[in-house]
Amino acid sequence: MKRKRSEWRTAALLAAALGATSGGLMPAARAETPPASSRELFEWLKAGSYKDWAHESVPHPAPGAHPGGVRAHLNPPLEASLKDGRAAHPAGAAAVLELYGKGGALHGWAVGIKTQGDSAAGQGWYWYEVLSVKDGNRTLAAERGAPACVECHAQGRDFVLTPYPLK
Repeated sequence: MKRKRSEWRTAALLAAALGATSGGLMPAARAETPPASSRELFEWLKAGSYKDWAHESVPHPAPGAHPGGVRAHLNPPLEASLKDGRAAHPAGAAAVLELYGKGGALHGWAVGIKTQGDSAAGQGWYWYEVLSVKDGNRTLAAERGAPACVECHAQGRDFVLTPYPLK
């Protein structure tokens, strides 16, 4: 599967914002920020690379458009920003929502990654949602400024809706 030009640009912007030198993959030292391209991100999620981040204790009903239950995981830059009460989150801030279906089974993920310092009305965020834990092609969103994601998340603090402190 070829990468879309926009995915290469997004990955390069994120790498540049975080001081990386590679053309799209985050170096091991910055593993706290997920890759902002659908193929690499899906594999990163399947590997559970976010599981040691701060997270909610249990899944709960989704307040928005995500189906079923959700449990939020916050990377260290996003958690620090929320803890400090910042109005804007730094580039590299990221959240992973685990999506749960009936019976409590994990059935996908939703991810927001801030790719630049300025949120630019949601265009400065890479949005990703996949409704499968086996097939990375079942995406509902995989782009910067995804309209449905931006519309809902605009209500949050710098596009983050997860309440803090985490429960």
